[in-house]
Amino acid sequence: MDEPHLKAVFQLRFRIRNETVTSNTRLIYKTSRNEHIFEATPRMSTYQLGWAMHDFVPESSTNHLRFSQNFRMWTRRSMNHRGSIALKQGQSIYSFLNDWLLVDNPIPKMDQIAVPDFNFHAMENWGMITYRESVVLYDDCLTPTRNMLDGFTTMAHEYAHTWFGNLVTPAFWDVAWLKEGLASYFQYFAVSMVQPTWRMMDKFVVDTLQPAMLLDSADHDRVMNGRNVGSPSSIMAVLDFVSYKKGASVIRMLSHVIGESAFRDGLRSYVKNMSYDAATPHDLYRHLQSSTDSHGQLPRNMSIKGIMETWTNQPGYPLVTVTRNYDTGTFTVSQERFRWNKTGDQSQTELKWWIPLTYTTETARNFFAVKPRYWLKRKCENFTSPLNISSSRWMIFNIQQTGYYRVNYDDDNWKMIARYLGSKDFLKIHRANRAALIDDAFNLARAGYIDYSIAFDLSKYLIQEIDHEPWVAAVNNLKFLNNMLSGTRVQRAFQEYANRLLQPIYKQLNFTDSKDEDITAKLNKELILTTSCLVRSVDCLNVSESLFRNWITKPNETIPRDVKSFVYCEGIRRGGGEDWYLVMHRWLNTDLQTEQDLLLQGLGCTRESELIKSYLELSITEEQNVRKQQRMMIVNAIFDGNVENVDHVLEFVRSNLQRIVELRGNDFLGKMISGIGERMRTKKQTETVSSYR
Repeated sequence: MDEPHLKAVFQLRFRIRNETVTSNTRLIYKTSRNEHIFEATPRMSTYQLGWAMHDFVPESSTNHLRFSQNFRMWTRRSMNHRGSIALKQGQSIYSFLNDWLLVDNPIPKMDQIAVPDFNFHAMENWGMITYRESVVLYDDCLTPTRNMLDGFTTMAHEYAHTWFGNLVTPAFWDVAWLKEGLASYFQYFAVSMVQPTWRMMDKFVVDTLQPAMLLDSADHDRVMNGRNVGSPSSIMAVLDFVSYKKGASVIRMLSHVIGESAFRDGLRSYVKNMSYDAATPHDLYRHLQSSTDSHGQLPRNMSIKGIMETWTNQPGYPLVTVTRNYDTGTFTVSQERFRWNKTGDQSQTELKWWIPLTYTTETARNFFAVKPRYWLKRKCENFTSPLNISSSRWMIFNIQQTGYYRVNYDDDNWKMIARYLGSKDFLKIHRANRAALIDDAFNLARAGYIDYSIAFDLSKYLIQEIDHEPWVAAVNNLKFLNNMLSGTRVQRAFQEYANRLLQPIYKQLNFTDSKDEDITAKLNKELILTTSCLVRSVDCLNVSESLFRNWITKPNETIPRDVKSFVYCEGIRRGGGEDWYLVMHRWLNTDLQTEQDLLLQGLGCTRESELIKSYLELSITEEQNVRKQQRMMIVNAIFDGNVENVDHVLEFVRSNLQRIVELRGNDFLGKMISGIGERMRTKKQTETVSSYR
């Protein structure tokens, strides 16, 4: 039975010819008849079992003598040594997790296999992790920084499954957040501990928490502790943002509520005592509760279970509204569910949470006091408290956005924050809170809670912003507005506004690689230059065109790795069919998957309808050079290439509905239609999709 709570011990033996065979455990014996016999596994779930027969070559890391030859990366022979960077980082991350949790992996080796054709990014088979090649194989001169960082966090995620998923398995798939949420949290936390200068926990805010809230703002009833999960399709459906990103965000919030020591000791107890067993959320809660009681972190009338069940058994998340009374020197805090559609199902407005409240003020700034000052109780509509600051000074809630909620203020407090951000003192507000203020303001305006004038007033300060995290939040919201305004008379005015915000930091950057830049500076360069081209900065477009032309005419020249994605895109967007086919030729002759993916993404930026049609054909037909995972990548590249491309995909689906199902299946078609739905802006597009039924 393939159920996570049903566990067994497996011992594998294979008879092979000339291949190498790799499995969960170590090879212990080879017979004269070429039988390969492996050690028995620990007691484990069937989905963790894995083996591979291949002709790959191994590379071992010498980064830690403790693991020596037992920590390996297997690759195609032509990719030998491309895994060195990932292997070195990976071993440090794995070693940290092992030391932090104080529970050794019972399988004393870690084989990792880079698979050329793999639908998933990675799979955590116990002791034998498989990855898509682009996750772990790099060229230091060609692979963008963002791709490598994503690879490191993916590796950390899979390593975390050694303890959260393999040793301790969720009792069933309806509580997949017990493994995926914890692994998604540790993919940032572990890397942050190994590389403290990379600011990974600040990146968590803009890469995980804010995207989770964006998706969680829709009218839905999906909860972390799933319901009606049983069929294969329903199991796949719960392996979504709720299990991964929301799960990680709620876990991060809890870690700050109870404190790092209680959180660490509770997880150590959970893993140690639940090893080789199947766990429920209550098992996690009781171990964290015991640790929290020892550390005295929670008020006596509160429990981990009581707090967490308001987050795991209810859909969505709260909006905390802070209203100040400037005459009495008090503030009132209330809660409701945040939704795009405020006039929808009114039963959803009654949802209430246990909300940890943190705040700081302009006169007593402390952006590191993340322990809750107050709790907004589940049965409490609101509460009022005195505030000992001048009526002309701001207060900011949700320090470092540790809580999984948005915050709205009265107009005067918003104006005070905007005024302070516009001053020379803006850096005194923590970068994670600057990102939170931008993201909250624009999403509150989008949902109609505040006027857009407040969000735009707040965003004016960006002309002096230098940090990556606030810019990620700003760019995500500017891109949304740019897409929504596409084809309207005001889009160009909006783009000019965005360019004015970007211009100061854009002028500080260049299109070359620099060894002096740290990883965050490289990420910010890619973000700012990409966005500048998106909003049609003349200089950005011209430099991109020049770099692309040079690369087209001189094949041995390379485009700086962190500007490749948008240089390829802009070059193809402004070029013709000859350029498109030349880039296609280079894709066919490139073996490094990270470079292939960049070229595939760029090819989707063409504006020529016949080329788009040909590219869509390539995504569904049996073309030998197209890998499984690249088929949907092609469709997404077309979606992302130009806003109007959604119409080309609409027409292609309308004309080829049956062919798509026959060649690629219902799941592929469903993803295409879902992509269309996310990007529709006109009534005509909606009517076309409705006609598919």
